[in-house]
Amino acid sequence: MDQLENCKQDLIELETFLEQSKRPNVRSVLELSIENLKKKITSLSPKVEEKKEEKKTTIFYKQISNYSYAQDSTTMTIYVRLPGVGKIPRDNIKVEYTTNSVLLIITGYNEKNHKLFLSNLAKPILTNSTFKVRNNRVELILKKDGTDHWDSLKAKKSTITPPKVEKEEDPMGGLMNMMKKMYEEGDDQTKRMIAESWQKSREEQMKK
Repeated sequence: MDQLENCKQDLIELETFLEQSKRPNVRSVLELSIENLKKKITSLSPKVEEKKEEKKTTIFYKQISNYSYAQDSTTMTIYVRLPGVGKIPRDNIKVEYTTNSVLLIITGYNEKNHKLFLSNLAKPILTNSTFKVRNNRVELILKKDGTDHWDSLKAKKSTITPPKVEKEEDPMGGLMNMMKKMYEEGDDQTKRMIAESWQKSREEQMKK
């Protein structure tokens, strides 16, 4: 791990300790160290030359939400009803397939662009699936990778519960280790603040 990455990891840990800390002296030391560490990260980060942004033309698409489907043993066909779609040039209709998704893009239909994207299909399909353009609809013919019957067009959401993350047993132990590291690597001001914080903590413990 390089120096920049080490600093970033230290910053994350310091900010976590700052959230846990309640003592004013400790918080002051942590805040100072965080500020110094941020400056160090900035100095270590590679400088990026500013480049003139090129103007990009944003293309807007109207999402297609109405469609139906039917299947047989080898295909799942999606019917997208669009009155008069057969009159537009074929080059304006693009269809892309992956093993678990289908993308339909239609440009210039009723002076607008339209898109249908279906991902996470219920079962795998072949990427050489085809489509047909009729007078009033587009038929997306998905070739099944097998002969299984599909219960639905898209896969059902997983019900697996993510594992619980165990809490750290002794967060203050990690804080003390970080404070020692900050004292060893810090500047004179940081060392002085840490020493004063430790001394006051000892005095308060002796009074109890």
